[in-house]
Amino acid sequence: MFRNESASAQKALVAQALKAERDVSTAASRKKALDAAITAAESYMKALRLSTTAKDRQRLDAKCKELLTRAETIKVAKDWQPAARGVPRKLPTSRAPVSYRKLTTREEIILLEGAKLNGFIFPPWVASPGFEEFEQEDGAKLYLDKPELHLSSSQKEIFAGWKRPRELLSEKMTGNARSEPVMSVSGKVDLVQDMLTDCSVVASLCATTARAERWPDKRSLLTTYPSDYDETNPVVSSSGKYVFCFYFNGCFRKVVVDDRLPSSNTPRFLHMIDRNHLNYLWPALVEKAYLKVRGGYDFPGSNSGTDLWVLTGWIPEQVFLHHEDVTSEQLWNRLYKAFHYGDVLLTVGTGKLTESEQDGLGLVSEHDYAILDMKESMGRRQFLVKNPWAGAEADVRHQDINTSPRRRNQDHLTTSSSPGSFWIECDNVLQNFDNLYLNWNPELFKYREDIHFTWDLSSRSVAGCFVKNPQFAVSTDTGGTVWLLLGKHLMGNEPYRSQTHTDSSAQDEEVGFVSIYVFKADGKRVYLSDGAIHRGPYVDSPNTLARLEMPPGTTYTVVISEQSLPAMSQNFTLSALSTSSVTLSHSKDKYTCVTKVQGAWTPSTAGGNAESARYPLNPQFSLEVPVQTSASILLETTNADLATHVKLFWSNGKRVSRVRTRDLITDSGDYRRGCAVAETRTLTRGVYTIVCSTFAPDQLGQFTLWVSTTHPCKVKPLPGEAAGRRAVISDIGVLPPGKDKLLAPLRVPRLTRIKLIARSRLSIIGSRAVAPSPMLMTVELGQGPYKEILASSEDGNYTDAAAGIRIEDFDLGPELEQRSGVWIVVERIGGPGGQVEDHLEVEALAEERVEIGEWIVEDA
Repeated sequence: MFRNESASAQKALVAQALKAERDVSTAASRKKALDAAITAAESYMKALRLSTTAKDRQRLDAKCKELLTRAETIKVAKDWQPAARGVPRKLPTSRAPVSYRKLTTREEIILLEGAKLNGFIFPPWVASPGFEEFEQEDGAKLYLDKPELHLSSSQKEIFAGWKRPRELLSEKMTGNARSEPVMSVSGKVDLVQDMLTDCSVVASLCATTARAERWPDKRSLLTTYPSDYDETNPVVSSSGKYVFCFYFNGCFRKVVVDDRLPSSNTPRFLHMIDRNHLNYLWPALVEKAYLKVRGGYDFPGSNSGTDLWVLTGWIPEQVFLHHEDVTSEQLWNRLYKAFHYGDVLLTVGTGKLTESEQDGLGLVSEHDYAILDMKESMGRRQFLVKNPWAGAEADVRHQDINTSPRRRNQDHLTTSSSPGSFWIECDNVLQNFDNLYLNWNPELFKYREDIHFTWDLSSRSVAGCFVKNPQFAVSTDTGGTVWLLLGKHLMGNEPYRSQTHTDSSAQDEEVGFVSIYVFKADGKRVYLSDGAIHRGPYVDSPNTLARLEMPPGTTYTVVISEQSLPAMSQNFTLSALSTSSVTLSHSKDKYTCVTKVQGAWTPSTAGGNAESARYPLNPQFSLEVPVQTSASILLETTNADLATHVKLFWSNGKRVSRVRTRDLITDSGDYRRGCAVAETRTLTRGVYTIVCSTFAPDQLGQFTLWVSTTHPCKVKPLPGEAAGRRAVISDIGVLPPGKDKLLAPLRVPRLTRIKLIARSRLSIIGSRAVAPSPMLMTVELGQGPYKEILASSEDGNYTDAAAGIRIEDFDLGPELEQRSGVWIVVERIGGPGGQVEDHLEVEALAEERVEIGEWIVEDA
């Protein structure tokens, strides 16, 4: 009976304590908050005396100490403010849009693969953990997370072991200062880094805490458990276990840590601290949880935009401040209202600075800063910037020294009351910093669709060729703002530099770049980078953003591009966010049939462009079209430096020996490095010839020919001109000035089929090279008035084609030679005043060996 009464009394005291805790959060004055905190502490203390189990005693003792610490904080805080300004602190439901698109099995596997990182498992977030998950069982040890996180070599030199918060605080806090850890504080927070190279993480938390101080009634951006009754404030865990909800690898995920922190055998800290509240445990635990995701305390550095994306899920955007399109007016107008509505978090990063620049500007090279506030007065637009480094106040004090060369900075940079913080003009932010990181509230959008995909980069295309790149269709019926966010999944211990900085030597490693291209292609696949309506910058962050304004009823094609990413399969997530309904899907090829053929330019087939005499030697392919179709022909090389071109001819499937406009169906236009595309909407039934060329002869390399059509077609390589034939080349024949006819005897041992090609080798006037004279080649039986013409070039027309003049296949037997002799005759139309000297040779391609005799010069 007595035990039941005791339990009832204890329960009533706990309820009273919980009500008093709520009163602390909603108190409108310091006195009311202090009274409520004392009442809560006393109620917990009375409940502690009535507890009968070790578990209850430990939990109530922790709560009692937490409320006493909170009361002390309220009492001594100089700038105490109401926590909620009289507004109930019930956690508002997030209005951030979620993707309702049904995932494929492969996408579900991608999200599961993303859970494995750095030897840990980070499962997708399903539901908030209950308070029981953080209670310590009777006799149970405190929660221990294994394995321990990595430390760098310099950190290990001062490392004094992993310690629980109370032990750590007892070493660092002296005198009358309380050594009980707390998870929430009143008054201003001053977060700094010390021995860690995670300025981007500290700057990120400085930005979020500054927002929380401006709007204490707004929803907390970082989800932490255990928390109080309305999930507003995190509370101390009796078991030492804490859970965070972070966004990475395609979804929100559960990150679990214990409360042990790395201790130092020096006055310096190996974790983030609040200089105003050394017992404020929450920032160091957030830091530990994030560093667990990123590989350990030896984290080489990131950028604060990416860090805030992981910590909060807010949409990251990177602004290159030195870009010609970025102006102070445009930037300020875009940010000012959104910042003061609490809809954007701002951080900023420097580029590489020399020592003299760092000294003169008071800025740290390749370092991230938080923007705590913005103000506009008397025409001056200023940012309040905070350096998260613990020694930053020394740098800011540089600006107060009234000596040259620093005097010039005093007009735009002044210190604030907070150490390490300073006001700076907007124009000077653009001048002295390299990158501005914006993280936007996802609740600004109503609709969202995510798509998860794997990109196999082991066989990538050359730069500018998108045939193998992931491509997507983004559609909107009503139009409006659409943002496309690409996220590359973390793979563990990746040396991500930001384009602002990293704090370690990892910056020398090649990490690769990603970009987003957008085309007006109705959601259909594109092959080249040409013609994009949006061409995003290549960034070395794992995220990049494209902002679009789409007309109603439109569908764009989105292409993911990269440079220098590791040659392996990597997972990505593409998100579309919009104020109106938006859909995201894999793009489709407008051609249903694709044929891929391999080829190469070798020493015997690298003929160069159409102006080269060797152009016909280039690789050629027949294209057999059984029914009318549309067609796209893509030529892709393995050597990005090769300028390439492709032409499609009507030639009944035979090799093209000369380029005639009347035979040309389509081509790829100007020569283009790495790849070229030729397209035609209408290709009638027939057999065509494709010619693949490089710009100059003797440029060797391999290539892939992709022929895409709307109906099945056959593509096959055509054998070279000399394939299966014997080649005989004549001596060089010379037509001197004043002479216009050259002939040589042609002999065959037996009936054979022959092709003749006459090529110019040199044309000069004196010592000056000139264009070759137009020529005509014939094969004649006999000479004189009774000669008979057996075959002629170019239908009997004179030509100066660069590829030479040709007589296509004809049959010749030895009996003709016995009658009157067979002659190869070359005639020309003489140059200016008959002054040109032409040198030429003739190549005979025959089934049998033939002989070409010596050249004889005659008058035409």
